[in-house]
Amino acid sequence: MWYRLSRRESDYCIECSEDGTAFRQMRICHLWNGGGEISFGIYACSPEDSSFRAKFTDLTVGECLWKAHE
Repeated sequence: MWYRLSRRESDYCIECSEDGTAFRQMRICHLWNGGGEISFGIYACSPEDSSFRAKFTDLTVGECLWKAHE
């Protein structure tokens, strides 16, 4: 599974993809103080009382891929 977080000033878009090519929108949000420098990370958890291993690979930081509305 691939996930992508994009940002335009204080607006954020989270998308997911099953193949790393075709992404679909999961959530768009606005953070009132989110336009400046931010810190972020990756987190995984189980919704029930269980344990599992989560492996994250291929983390990249690059230009915003969230297409602007026309």
